Order: sequence, then C-alpha cells, then structure tokens
Amino acid sequence: MSDNKSMAAMTLVIVAVAIMAFNQYTLMSINGGTAAITGNVVAEQQNAATLQEAIDAVIPRGVPAVYGEELGVSFDKPQESLNILANLDGDLYDNGKLHFADLTAEQQESYKQIGASIACEYCCGATTLIFSNGQPACGCAHSAGMRGLAMYLLINNPEMSNEQILDELTDWKALFFPKEMVAKYMQQNGLTQGAAELPDMVGGC
Repeated sequence: MSDNKSMAAMTLVIVAVAIMAFNQYTLMSINGGTAAITGNVVAEQQNAATLQEAIDAVIPRGVPAVYGEELGVSFDKPQESLNILANLDGDLYDNGKLHFADLTAEQQESYKQIGASIACEYCCGATTLIFSNGQPACGCAHSAGMRGLAMYLLINNPEMSNEQILDELTDWKALFFPKEMVAKYMQQNGLTQGAAELPDMVGGC
C-alpha cells in the first residue's frame, strides 16, 4: 500500500512538473512572438522614415525660382510641366521653340557639355541627351524636356553655370523617374530600404 502511495505521489509530481514546463514554454513563446512583432513594427517605421528622408532629399517641390513662373512649370505638376518643357525642343519637334542652331558658339559648347553629362537612361537606355553634334540622342519627352530647359537657361539666364543648369535638369529627372532616382540616392548613401511604392516614371517614352 505504501508503494502504491509513493507511485501515485511520484506521478503527481511528474504531471505537475510537466504542466509547469508547458506553461513556461507557452509564456516564452507568447513573449517571443510579441517581441518579434514589436521588432517588425519598429523596423517598418525606421524603413519608412529612411525612405521619406530619401524622397525629401531627391524630389523637388514648388515652383523653380529662376524660370518657373516664366515658363509656367512647377515641380508639383510633373506631367503638365514635362509637356511644357518638351515643347521647347525644336530639334525634336517641328513646333518646338528652341534649336541648337539658335545658340551662340559658346552656348553650344556649354550645351554639349551639359547634354553629355545626363540622360534619360531609365526610359530608353540612352546614355546622353545629345550626340556630339548637339542633336537629340533620344526621342522621348523626358529627354526633350531636359534639352529644352537647358537651351532655355543658356539663352535666358547666361549667369548660370553649366553645373547649375545640370542641377536643374537633375531635379526634373528625379521627378520624371522618382523610383529609380530615389533608389540610386539610397544606394549611394548605404541605405537598404527600397522605393518600390514610388511610380516608375512620369509620362511615356
């Protein structure tokens, strides 16, 4: 009888230990899951902040100070502004207002330097805006818009340097290709969050 009581007591102890172990495991699992969820939320918030930082650094806003009102363009209206800027390029469009031939010899050299330093590679794969003779290297509206603006600024704002004009073209390129330009910025700055939710491009090729 004593042996039977000992066995029963031992069984109860084993069952109690097993229940305690199971409860502890369950509690740890819940806590671990909660920590993982919290960690994911924090990571997502950090990624979102990083992406917004990149967007703020790359994507311009408002009306360009030097020429925005004159041309009726705004960074806040990329599609409408693209149409206006592209229609300046008379080397591509018959009704375009400006031509390479309209530039002075000095302006033509600046135009060639600027046009060789930027392209619409995300649209049609062109590596420059112009060929070495100053004529369009690509027939898309993005390229025409950047060429048109470059000619306009060379003619109407001679105090601007080639670098300043190139900066203006780069701002528009960021608007025309937001996903690629933001992703490029993030890669250059060692940031890992992607820009998948941004649109591929403004306008078509």
